Amino acid sequence: MPSTRILKGALLYSGAQHIKPRPFVFQFNPETITRRQVYSSGARNVSETIRFTLVLNAMEGMEQQDPVMTEHGIYPQIAALEEILSYQKQLSSNSWLGGLFGFGSSRFLIWIYGDRVIPVMLQNMTIREQIHSSTLKPIHAVVDISLRVLTERDLRRNAEGLAMLAAYRQQRQRKSELIEASPV
Repeated sequence: MPSTRILKGALLYSGAQHIKPRPFVFQFNPETITRRQVYSSGARNVSETIRFTLVLNAMEGMEQQDPVMTEHGIYPQIAALEEILSYQKQLSSNSWLGGLFGFGSSRFLIWIYGDRVIPVMLQNMTIREQIHSSTLKPIHAVVDISLRVLTERDLRRNAEGLAMLAAYRQQRQRKSELIEASPV
């Protein structure tokens, strides 16, 4: 039976989906997304970072007697996020380019949010476990995530990544043109 779950957003790796880490689908929409764009005249490019906060909560799952949530709380979700960062580190250390430039694999992380599909690198995350069960299983946490949008240089030999980056930029261009069509 197909899932009736609504996709709120996700982080997943390009390439075969059976390879770990598995896609991480957001439990709730982030309330705020902060996007920072900085122009570098020396490099003649614009760098972009995306920051948001995820809320993870086991209460609803525990009320519905979800066996995983009841047994482990949100620890599996926290572990899945940590695996994304760990896998990214493994990708860059397995490649001499990764060691040189910080990224060198044919696989890359993708941030999906609504109609935005963007190749990114997880820069950092802070996990604050705020509520624990009587057996010390985390049941509520807040995770601050910072992503860096990959550039042409990061993706220079990756046709899939370059196409995704181009599509993201074209979509942004099309959206900006909508302002011309509506009166201000």
